[in-house]
Amino acid sequence: MKRLILSSLSILLLSAATLPTVRAEEVGSSGKKAPLANDGISQIFIAQNQRASGMLMAAADDGTPQGLTKEQWLDAKGEVSASPVKANNYTVTLKASNLVPNGLYTLWWVNKKIVGMDMGPAGGLPSNEFRADSKGNATANITVPANNNYQMLVAAYHADNQTHGQMPGEMGKVTFGHLMGKFPKPN
Repeated sequence: MKRLILSSLSILLLSAATLPTVRAEEVGSSGKKAPLANDGISQIFIAQNQRASGMLMAAADDGTPQGLTKEQWLDAKGEVSASPVKANNYTVTLKASNLVPNGLYTLWWVNKKIVGMDMGPAGGLPSNEFRADSKGNATANITVPANNNYQMLVAAYHADNQTHGQMPGEMGKVTFGHLMGKFPKPN
């Protein structure tokens, strides 16, 4: 079972490294959304004054949970930032939207290797757990060591409403990698 979980997450992570730029909407000066060309290669616009370390993008490599369309699933997004280092640690903040309403999620650090990968609960247990609100929005904070070598951050959705401890659960059946991206580092 662990081999199935690891191989599924490994495929998910390898494909994330080669995902094309995702679709985005540009907000004009009137505040209304202006649709961008649907050519599959659009850019994400971040306001100049916004200080974000990075974005986590939706992925459907494990499929989509029952009751959600692929389009609904891929509509999720997250912004991650890192605080300055304090006492050899720093805080990573995730602000996410369009998640599964009231859904249970966990955050995972992942390091790809030549063969396979290493992973663990980002911020430790149970600090890596968070729940989206009724509109699918969530903010989560985790504290990590300043000297970490984490490569990726993954937000996993738990369709069975259980977090499964040190491992995320069976990928594609009860657990689905929803958001992923580069692990944020302090400036």
